[in-house]
Amino acid sequence: MRRFPIINVEPGTPYEMGFHYGRQATDQIRNGLADYRTIFAQTSTMAWEEIGTYALSYTPAVKAVDPDLIDEVRGIADGAGVSFADIMILNTRYEITKFPKPHECTSFALLPEATKDGVAYVGQNWDYRVGILDHIVIVHYAMPDGTRIVGAAEAGQVIRNGFNSHGIGLCANNLQSKGDNRGTALPVTFLRRKVLQSRSFEEAKKLLLETKRTVSNNFMLGSAEGRALDFETSPLGTDLIEPANGILTHANHFVVEPAKEALERSPRGDRLYELLAQRRGSIDVPWIIRCLSDHENYPKAICRHPADTSLPMPRRSSTVAGIVYNLSEGVAHICAGPSCENEFVAVPL
Repeated sequence: MRRFPIINVEPGTPYEMGFHYGRQATDQIRNGLADYRTIFAQTSTMAWEEIGTYALSYTPAVKAVDPDLIDEVRGIADGAGVSFADIMILNTRYEITKFPKPHECTSFALLPEATKDGVAYVGQNWDYRVGILDHIVIVHYAMPDGTRIVGAAEAGQVIRNGFNSHGIGLCANNLQSKGDNRGTALPVTFLRRKVLQSRSFEEAKKLLLETKRTVSNNFMLGSAEGRALDFETSPLGTDLIEPANGILTHANHFVVEPAKEALERSPRGDRLYELLAQRRGSIDVPWIIRCLSDHENYPKAICRHPADTSLPMPRRSSTVAGIVYNLSEGVAHICAGPSCENEFVAVPL
């Protein structure tokens, strides 16, 4: 059974923490860089060096928000024995691969009123290319201020999704609007990390509302205290979606303002809501996993498999991880690959 490796990052200076991350995840980081070199050679008009230059153009925007994150990225690069530009490519891959973009992910949040034991959850099926399965890791950060963060990432990224010891959980999925552009602002990966360093729901909400952006993304934010909001963000503005009956779901299209949409609509968000609502008031982890394993509307199902035979296997879209964050009890449940085929492993905070 495939399991994602766990990278434990102990407190230290930002550079030291990055170095220890990079040293532990060297193989996965190098696998990821080799994978993207191959993918970009097939799909991009830019050479690897040009892509690196583009990734580096985001450095001032990151440094302006939190210079510690740049020090951490330098540490990751040195720990893995690769260049700073290489790690910046991994941390700006959302922006680099934005045009064109396949659908990614179905996310959810559950308030205590909807669950069996009054537990709050955030989670998702992470859908992307099959080729990244060999370089996904689970990162466990012990921050110098005492905050603990657990989340999934492509190795070398400072986080993708996760939750923290203050009861804040964040998942995300792709959006593409008519306003997306090649400008530079804080990359999505770094924004996610900042949110997961938040000590309160309001602090996280403020970050998501006020951060300048040049590309669209959907953020599913939840808290152990029983609050949740979905943020449909784009350069055209941000719209909020509240839970209905304690349940909140989202896939990869704009719900509040469909006119912003640059991709076709997906049925996955509505389908996930329908399934979760069947057990409202008694939803637990086994039922969530069953919902994440659903194949209705295949091949556009919640649980995705590499069905597009026109592409080589590493480029086919599939569910690469099933993720359930129990915000109330501090436990993540994560499986490697499609949720219907693989065992969910408990990872404590």
